[in-house]
Amino acid sequence: MSPSIAEFPELAGVATYGEASRIGFSVDENVRRLMRFHWVERRLMAILVAHLTSEPVWEVKCAFALHQWQSAEHVDALRRRIAEMRSPTPRLDTIPENDPTAGPLDAFLGQVDAARDTQDLLAGVYGVLLPALAAAYRDHIARTNPLVDYPTRRLLRFALIDIDEALSVGRGAWSEKAAAWTEHLNAYLAACGGIIGDSAIEPVDQTLYAPRPTLHDFRPRRDDRFHGRYNFEFAPHIVYSMADVPADERNLALLCKRTLEMDVPEMMASFMTERADQPWEFYRDYSRQLWDEARHAMMGSVAFEARGVDWKAEIPLNVGFALRLNLHAAPIERQMMLYAIEQSLMSAETGKRYEYETAVDAGDALSAHFHDYDWADEVGHAQIGRRMLKREGISSDEARARAREIHEKTWAALDQYRSLDEQHDWWPAFVRRVLGKESAAAARPGLNIFSE
Repeated sequence: MSPSIAEFPELAGVATYGEASRIGFSVDENVRRLMRFHWVERRLMAILVAHLTSEPVWEVKCAFALHQWQSAEHVDALRRRIAEMRSPTPRLDTIPENDPTAGPLDAFLGQVDAARDTQDLLAGVYGVLLPALAAAYRDHIARTNPLVDYPTRRLLRFALIDIDEALSVGRGAWSEKAAAWTEHLNAYLAACGGIIGDSAIEPVDQTLYAPRPTLHDFRPRRDDRFHGRYNFEFAPHIVYSMADVPADERNLALLCKRTLEMDVPEMMASFMTERADQPWEFYRDYSRQLWDEARHAMMGSVAFEARGVDWKAEIPLNVGFALRLNLHAAPIERQMMLYAIEQSLMSAETGKRYEYETAVDAGDALSAHFHDYDWADEVGHAQIGRRMLKREGISSDEARARAREIHEKTWAALDQYRSLDEQHDWWPAFVRRVLGKESAAAARPGLNIFSE
């Protein structure tokens, strides 16, 4: 039986005839607003990336990794929508032009970026910036014509799903000591007329709210729940590929390697921030890879939680990889090192297929599930690295050859940090506690260059 025509909604259910007859924003006004939204989302992504490495709280690192990628996705959608409405497309890689309060808007975002500690950064992002952005998106959805501007309303509704979830994670995560910083940021937000720029302008009283300079620190940090941050003896890098070691011990090594993988986002954040003159696609693609690598670290932590292992206390999740590359290699060298490692993981003998099969052989269904997806992610990452280096005129072979030199140079640089922690082999005792037997990897070969 066919449905009654009278029961089928008008205008595809987007709006009633009455709602669609309301005059909304002109194209000029719409683009002006979207240019501001785009700049806010782009700066937010960059702020979260720039602070991820030095953020000591593991759970906050995880949140930053996710929320920076969500902002990158919003940026990509906003860029497409702006390009649909204006030809030629306005310049999108700088603050919005011909907008009198775009400079003060950027100054506000610069102050969010100038947070000095976790509390101020959480208060700035989750207490001031994201609530203001969510309110601006809701204002746009409510006031623009629901039919003629349906594409904008749709992308903003999807963005609000992410933002509302981010606010549920971050809201209230800072203490009252951040109240003064929140007040400081609200003063700068008022000076630009809000996110939209249509509120009353209240100039900043700089005798009360002097601007802070932005400081980014790319020395990776861990909070006090972790130990062995500078113990660079990490047997899992070798054990996972030792053919004479049983699958269950090799699988345990793989799970340790996954958990340690937070060191990749901590390294990537540095070159994504320091290479400030790249096309948008550079940041978009690496933003996704950064989130993927953080997810891999979370997979490892989930596997240990499922086993009842206190991974924060039991595994020395050292900071050596990001430390040596961030402080002792140029940004482009870090990119080459990342690509060379990703490319090496395509090997059937010791790469991602082997890791997945190791988990299967160990009878660990959860590890196999995680490594199945880890394998899929890494294929895409190798492609990202190849595209980005091709833009630089660097071939795959050249990147791999130079990566060996970079590895040797930066590995030697770790010597100056070894005195900060006892360098000891924790693996045999860890295997004994988790697997209830002695390690079969008493004698080990040297560390492979691309085992990070």
